[in-house]
Amino acid sequence: MLSRGFASAGDPLDILHIACGRQRGSRQLPRVEDLLCLERTDQDLACAGREVIRLAARLDHVELALSEDDARLLQLPRLVQFRFGRRPELLPIALAQLNAMAAAGQDCIVIDGPA
Repeated sequence: MLSRGFASAGDPLDILHIACGRQRGSRQLPRVEDLLCLERTDQDLACAGREVIRLAARLDHVELALSEDDARLLQLPRLVQFRFGRRPELLPIALAQLNAMAAAGQDCIVIDGPA
């Protein structure tokens, strides 16, 4: 799981939790528990992540591109960039967690790829 704190319009201490299930090992459609799950501090603001377009680990930030439906469910813009200016030591930890999720078969996760 990757949790990222941020200041939102409604909460200066908002959090987005990103979790994924176990590794996919077949060509069958993934079970719900194998997909990404995104949830904010308020559990009413959550989505299964089926339509996450891209979760990208960049050199200096993490970028989340959402479908229109997921953006509405999470009450976030369709493109969110999480920067680590105040806590740069947390970026390598976030990148390692995203790398593990990508290795577990989460196809929408890109590690330092093009935008």
